[in-house]
Amino acid sequence: MALESYETFDAVKTRLDEIVDAVGSDELPLDDALSLYEEAVALGLRASNLLETDIEEHRTRDEACEADDEAGESVEDPAGGTEA
Repeated sequence: MALESYETFDAVKTRLDEIVDAVGSDELPLDDALSLYEEAVALGLRASNLLETDIEEHRTRDEACEADDEAGESVEDPAGGTEA
């Protein structure tokens, strides 16, 4: 399965958990364990990329909200009203 098919952090974590279970077996051949290790490293990088993307999206959204606030746009008050 291509790493790009893991679109969420939870999907990556699920596969990593499967790898941990598989590597824990005493019956797993060394070559297979090495392949799973390499997959796990690549999945770790994929997870890092997903988290970085999420952080950047939140940062962009926060900056847009701050720009709206500074421009005097109405902002919904958590108490249910609006502020100017």
